[in-house]
Amino acid sequence: LSSHPEVRAAAAAAAAEHGCGPRSSALVCGHTEWHESLARRLARLKHADACELFPTGFAANAAVLGALATSPGCAIFSDALNHASIVDGARLAAKGAGAALHIYRHNDLAHLERLLSASAAPRKLIVSDSVFSMDGDAADAAGLAALRDRHGALLVLDEAHATLVYGEGGGGVAEQAGVADRVDVSVGTLSKAFGAHGGFVACSSPLHQLLLSRGRAGIY
Repeated sequence: LSSHPEVRAAAAAAAAEHGCGPRSSALVCGHTEWHESLARRLARLKHADACELFPTGFAANAAVLGALATSPGCAIFSDALNHASIVDGARLAAKGAGAALHIYRHNDLAHLERLLSASAAPRKLIVSDSVFSMDGDAADAAGLAALRDRHGALLVLDEAHATLVYGEGGGGVAEQAGVADRVDVSVGTLSKAFGAHGGFVACSSPLHQLLLSRGRAGIY
């Protein structure tokens, strides 16, 4: 899609009409009508209430983890083979906010359950790629959703490599597994199957408002 004539023509028309867009963050300047239309369509694709746009998928993950893991009372549980953007976002949250960071063995949900059971953190955040970028294997989305329910955790699923590839409507691994409604935050990128550029986060309306005002990677 990145070199498709219709995509190239549409990008050129958008640049001619809007220039390079607002010169500040969405929190300050808002979006163009085209950005708003894109966000609404991505939210529908992900079966979510709302969607926030970011300059890259890397920025999206950094913003999510920075906004959700904000104190020593937060614990992040991250797959050992997660994307570098998740790794760096989790490390920043651990260093900056004092959140506890736990790494579970790749796709080992028994290990993840033991770590969750041993944690007394009031807020638990499970973070995983849905399709892992280097190995190409998929997470057990249904199993992650079950652990999310059992332990009262938030589930963040990075669907960068699965969006438009998995699921009946292209919604990703969570859609294919029938658990899209139990994923609290779905992170995606426009630079893979979409053939464009940018990142996004689909979530509930309250979480969207939190990201808009506290997601540093999308503000500064």
